Amino acid sequence: MSSERRARAVLPLLRPQAGRWAALGALTAFGAGLTVVGPLVVRRIVDEAVAGTTTATIQRLATVFLVIVVAAQVVSVLVARAATYTAWRTTNELRMRMARHVLGLDHEFHRRHTPGELIQRVDGDVTSVSDLLGRVLPKAVGSAILVGGMVVVVSVIDWRIGVGMLVYVVAAVGVILVLRHRAVEESADELGAYARLYGGIEERLNAAEDLRSNGAGGHAMWRFVEDSAGALDRSVRRESAFLGMWWGVQGAVVGGVVVSVLAGAVLVSRGTISVGTAFLLFQYVLLIQRPLEEVVHELETVQKATGAMRRVLALMEIEPTVLDLGTVSPVAGPLSVSLTGVDFDYGDDEPVLSDVDLEIGAGRSVGIVGRTGSGKTTFSRLVLRLVEATGGDVRIGGVPIADIPMGELRRRAALVPQEVELFSGTIRDNVTLFDPSPTDRDVEAALRAVGLGALVDGGIDRPLGGGGAGLSAGEAQLLAMARVWLRDPDLVVLDEATARVDPVTERRIESAMHELMRGRTTLVIAHRLSTLSEVDDIVVFEAGRVVEFGERRALVGDPDGRFRRLLDLALEPEHDPSEGLLA
Repeated sequence: MSSERRARAVLPLLRPQAGRWAALGALTAFGAGLTVVGPLVVRRIVDEAVAGTTTATIQRLATVFLVIVVAAQVVSVLVARAATYTAWRTTNELRMRMARHVLGLDHEFHRRHTPGELIQRVDGDVTSVSDLLGRVLPKAVGSAILVGGMVVVVSVIDWRIGVGMLVYVVAAVGVILVLRHRAVEESADELGAYARLYGGIEERLNAAEDLRSNGAGGHAMWRFVEDSAGALDRSVRRESAFLGMWWGVQGAVVGGVVVSVLAGAVLVSRGTISVGTAFLLFQYVLLIQRPLEEVVHELETVQKATGAMRRVLALMEIEPTVLDLGTVSPVAGPLSVSLTGVDFDYGDDEPVLSDVDLEIGAGRSVGIVGRTGSGKTTFSRLVLRLVEATGGDVRIGGVPIADIPMGELRRRAALVPQEVELFSGTIRDNVTLFDPSPTDRDVEAALRAVGLGALVDGGIDRPLGGGGAGLSAGEAQLLAMARVWLRDPDLVVLDEATARVDPVTERRIESAMHELMRGRTTLVIAHRLSTLSEVDDIVVFEAGRVVEFGERRALVGDPDGRFRRLLDLALEPEHDPSEGLLA
């Protein structure tokens, strides 16, 4: 990525805080100006002392110098404080944009990237950019003004000295630029290695129970060792590149000091410059040493930030496949679902759905059944537009799904997933998903409607721990239904809502499901066929195709039908065929 492209990418980030950055630039320039003026006062003090001036004059000049030094230090503190605050304000906006962008990317992207990796990119990489803006950028601007001011001052004194200082500065900067490229490449590789390491750690922590119960801890630890070794190798290579540049800069600094001392001695002996001017040159070379050493010290930040900015831009350039360009809203009320010739694959040329034709009437409740991998969940993702069909036409409420504004679709269609996500916060927060607009009465009514009156009695402001600590799996499923009840959508997808609960809790969830089905279109994905005893219709998927669709009662009565065969497999010998599933 070219420097010009990175600059074009960074400038829009600075624009919302342009006033603060402009004020910071003025303050930085003022501080650099004070630093340039200080040695000029010392030059005057030395020349006056050599000329035998009065003590009072020397004291006045010394007081002026002391004031300048103190003012420069105060300005330096103010610059550091203002830069940190402004950088965080700027990069927090970038975090928001990246989080919004990542949440808008499709299911396939999230299938290929672990949450740990995305956290590292959204937060870790942006923090590196914040360090660049808050620490390195003010120092770079201040150093540029400082060096430019010193070159101008010595050029006014003697143009030959000015040319010599300019050549020295250009040579020192050239050394940094020559060595910088390798360091930046190594830094980008290091960031990628640590992203993989953190992603693996997050994945293994989430699966800790399965790993322990299956005795796979050793395997997991070995993979962790491999990822750690890769990260260490990248860190060593980055550090080696950093040390090479550090030695180059130190050599340039030492050479500059030696040349300034020798040149000053020669010019003073010839009477070309005064002793004060020679001391001024020496002080200026030492001042040049400081920004060059700061470049070395901050180079690691520059490396990380440059690599991080590459990764940030690469992430932001990923185009979502599901675009929010819709302008048409379906009519009010329950939504019909229509699929015509729909195909879908996850980009690997392996079809998940093939030539699916399906018409689900508005207000109907439909059971979606089939073996694992038959396409049931993918079908639900298409209906909710979490993924985009690779072929065919999907319509919701008679409107092509791509023509419906995403906000409208999210408001009118809801999902109760098999794996319910609960958050650290209150019960109310978990029902409203942190939306402050619903009233407490509405939240309580939603909880009671799904059979969670006990939570209401205990207070909806009671906090839950991380991952919903304090609730059983069944209560978590019911709370997810309360979320849907509160939103009152026109289309509900229930994905294996009873798959992980005991029979008693299953009946509670089924009761809540039947309440949710009233007055809305409902798609119930289930392996437990008992869950489907109250649905109107049944869809049977097999190998990505709809192989059977019809009213439930008709399919139950067809002894040669696929759904009836699934029922026969599900029935226990003690069931009465005239009751329960066959009703």
